Amino acid sequence: MPDWNQHSIHTHMHVYSSDDQDIGHVAHIYEDSFQLQKGLIFHQERYIPYSAIATVENERIQLLMSKDEISGNTEWDRRPNYEDHLGDPTQLFYDRGHGVHDPFDETNPDRT
Repeated sequence: MPDWNQHSIHTHMHVYSSDDQDIGHVAHIYEDSFQLQKGLIFHQERYIPYSAIATVENERIQLLMSKDEISGNTEWDRRPNYEDHLGDPTQLFYDRGHGVHDPFDETNPDRT
């Protein structure tokens, strides 16, 4: 399985669930995730980690979860503010689990 990151996608790409539902588009790209935005007037934002991507091709991102799984996942309602909490052990645990650069990783110091 490919290791997707912020260089694999760009804003305005359409995002589809595993059950082939158009669930929105990429509004903003972060190091650990991207912001999924739905609708023109009422926005339902989600912050999707790159580990949730199944495929990226032809301006289309396919996720590993169904539309119901994505909308029911409250973990993705807010993006963690990892930039301001690099010394926080809880935040480091989250970051490591979501592929964010770990400044304390001595085995891979050049990872970005």
